[in-house]
Amino acid sequence: MVMEYQHYNEEDFIRDDYFLQWVREPDEDSNSFWKEFQEKYPEQRAVMDRAREMVLLLTIRKNEPKVRMAKGRIWDTIQEQTVGTEVQHGVRRLKKDTGFLPLYMVSGLIVVMGLAILGMYTFGVFTDHKVAGPPQITLQLQDGSQQVIDESDTRTITTKEGQTLGNQDKHILKYNNTQQDATNELAYNELKVPYGKNFELVLSDSSHIYLNAGSTLRFPVQFLADQPRNVYLDGEAYFVVASDKERPFTVVTDKMNTRVYGTRFNVTSYRNEGNTYTVLEEGSVGVYPPEADESAPVKIVPGQRAVMENGNIAVEEVRVEKYVAWTRGELYFKNDPFQLILKKLERHFNVEIENRYPELDPLEFTATFKDKTVNVGEVLDIYRKHTPFNYVREGNTITITPPH
Repeated sequence: MVMEYQHYNEEDFIRDDYFLQWVREPDEDSNSFWKEFQEKYPEQRAVMDRAREMVLLLTIRKNEPKVRMAKGRIWDTIQEQTVGTEVQHGVRRLKKDTGFLPLYMVSGLIVVMGLAILGMYTFGVFTDHKVAGPPQITLQLQDGSQQVIDESDTRTITTKEGQTLGNQDKHILKYNNTQQDATNELAYNELKVPYGKNFELVLSDSSHIYLNAGSTLRFPVQFLADQPRNVYLDGEAYFVVASDKERPFTVVTDKMNTRVYGTRFNVTSYRNEGNTYTVLEEGSVGVYPPEADESAPVKIVPGQRAVMENGNIAVEEVRVEKYVAWTRGELYFKNDPFQLILKKLERHFNVEIENRYPELDPLEFTATFKDKTVNVGEVLDIYRKHTPFNYVREGNTITITPPH
């Protein structure tokens, strides 16, 4: 058998049961076997690496609907589409859970020595957000005026009366700390980040906030002395809260509030999607429904997610990286259904997607994509190479239909 492996190409390896078992569930015996093989036949190491890459790129749960391509068809498609092409879209593999079939679906096109990794990207769908013209970040000031935030600008933010609020340095807006001049009345500004964009905000207390696409944050220009620090979120944001034991910091959403003193966490609460949860990366937070007693929150620790479900808060262990990767421009899938991926794609690319092929919705994918230049058409093209479907795009509206 070793002699046969000596002459295997990528396709041979991905069809070999012992190789697949080693990739998916390595043990001492298989690790020893393949280590010795690679030492004896080092010229096969690169071939094995490419085959392993294909197996790990994307899998699908065994109990999902069988809208799949056979392994041979997948391989043929990859060869037809990528020979002579060099594309790099920064796909990063994730360690897969057990209970998956190895190669019924693939998330990227391999193009190394004639095949390299052509990456896929991420998320979006079905919202009431209508796309019209180039998206713009806007800032509404306490005097009622509205300013457009150009991410290429470096400037001072002032009110109509000439009051200086802070400074913009391209993709970051930083408010001044003038608490000594603050009145006894809170004045709020509101920052809106449209689909297709992210933005950063530093509050007057030095708390740093990363706002995801399709998000709105209402916040005080200055926090008052001896008063809680409250901000109001619709959408998704990652918070690095400045420590202040005397003034707790609370993120208020429609369904669940998150109270902290100084920590790092992510809050997701899109009103038009009905999902509200908090993921803690560092420190300690307490969460509670808006109408509940704030003195008795449900507390979570790093690595946990608190989810509002049917009026109750559930806590679960999660991989935090999945929920904060977006702050670095990455798109992270971990057993995510196609329906959720479409929602993310819609927000990320500022498009509307109508899926008329509902059989795709429950299919689960695992992959991470870091390239910021991939467009939504490339993502969908990669999907339909391995799970056939059709789509048409008219302006910023995309319609997905079953294959003919």
